[in-house]
Parts: sequence; C-alpha cells; structure tokens
Amino acid sequence: METYQSIGWIGIGQMGVPMVNRLLDNGIQVGIYNRSPDKTQALEAKGATAYADIPALLEQHDVIFLMVSDYAAVCDILNDDIQKLLSGKTIINMSTIAPSENLAVKALVEAAGGRFAEAPVSGSVAPATNGTLLILFGGDADILAPLQPVFSFLGKQTFHFGDVSKGSGAKLVLNSLLGIFGEAYSEAMLMARQFGIDTDTIIEAVGGSAMDSPMFQTKKSLWAEERFPAAFMLKHASKDLNLACSEMAAAGRTLPALESVAESYREAVAAGFGSDDVSGVYQKLARG
Repeated sequence: METYQSIGWIGIGQMGVPMVNRLLDNGIQVGIYNRSPDKTQALEAKGATAYADIPALLEQHDVIFLMVSDYAAVCDILNDDIQKLLSGKTIINMSTIAPSENLAVKALVEAAGGRFAEAPVSGSVAPATNGTLLILFGGDADILAPLQPVFSFLGKQTFHFGDVSKGSGAKLVLNSLLGIFGEAYSEAMLMARQFGIDTDTIIEAVGGSAMDSPMFQTKKSLWAEERFPAAFMLKHASKDLNLACSEMAAAGRTLPALESVAESYREAVAAGFGSDDVSGVYQKLARG
C-alpha cells in the first residue's frame, strides 16, 4: 500500500502548529505555508520546509492538508489561479466547515482534476499536542488508506463515516454537543452559586454523579476559578453551532436546544468573550 512520507500543509494556527509538530516528530516531511510567515519559523527550525506561496508548495507536494479557520479561507486558498494547479493533487480539508460547503469544495477540486476528502478533528490543543485527536473522515476509502499512517500520528482513532459531507456532519454533531454541554454546565454552576452552594463541593458532587463527563473534568477548574484561558475558543464553537443551525434549517429541521445554545454563544461573542474558552459562555450568563 502506498503511504505518504512527505505532505504539504496550509494553515499554521492554534491547531496546525501542534499537529505539524507531531508529524515532524514521527518522521513525516512537511512542507508548510501560512499567510503570516512569522508563524512558520519554529516549525522550520524543527525541519519543516516553508514556502513563500501556495504554487511553490503545490509544485513539491501531491497531498495537501488544509487547516484554516472557515469556508471563506478555504475558498481564498483554492482560488481560480490555484485551481489551475490542482490536477493530480489530493486535497484533505481538516478545517471545520459545513457539510454542504465541503461538497462545494469537492466539486471545485474534482473539476480541476484533483481529488478531495474531508478529515476534521475532534479535540483541542492538548489532544493535538499528544496525538489523541479523533479523525472524522469523509471521502473515498482509497484516499483514506495511504493516509492512515499519517493520521495515526495525529489521533488515537480514525472514523470513516462515508462520503464527503459525512465527516463534517459528524464534526458538527460533536461540536454541537460540546456547546450544549458547555452551556448546561455553566448554567448549573450559576444555579449552585445562586443557591449559595460552595463551588468546590458542587463540582465534587457533579463529578461523582451520572452527570460527570470527560469534558466536565477537563473544564471544572475553569468554572471554579472563573478564569477561562482558551483550549478551544468560544468564537470557534459559536461558528460551528451556527453552521449546524444553518444546515438543519436548510433541511427543514428544528432542534430547539441547538438553536437556543447557538444564540447564547452568539451573545457571548458579541459581549467580548469570543477569545476565551468555550466554557467561557459562563461569563455572559453570569451577567444576567
């Protein structure tokens, strides 16, 4: 089976840095491009090859991973000029965008003579650093097969959900749950404080109950201290909740909890908490 020892990577952000570090540490040669070149320096020092532009990266690499902020950024990268260079290339989009958006990108790439798959991830900076992300793949099995060794360095498990749109759909399912749980736990902590219950004690009680979860254990100190340094920024969670709402609306579905929580997160972003952790929705709720 063909495997890849050298890949291209576009997008050196909060998640891209630890993921590329994982690949470099495990012997994968990585060519990188980022719109802000200063962010590539530390990775260059570890052996990554930085390119001044996307055409130069495409010239040297047949498999290109995208890890950027949103659909607009993906479209900007795969602009008309770049599309002329995609013949024979394989584009793997790890960015979180909507299922309908990934289908549009797939059509664009394939019309240019390339191949396309999606592989968004579940997990934040810590799992990206230690290689325990979940890879949520949508696309052809023959694209996935040679990528499995690469994914094994990034995540603890790869799920093949089916065709393009299924992986990004799974990502919105998981991130919708993340947002809903973040809202629910934040409301519970505020309710306890309203009742005059000691925060450490209620956290211990929740942790010993059926309502405990890995998320609660990861975030409980943030609610206890009312400080919310970001592992996964609230504004990104809000974006994903909005995407989920839009996809459901297009399908004629109404999901009340999703819509209510999405509105709460939009308000938290508008209130200036977008760069805090996803659990920082607490701060907006605490304002009343």
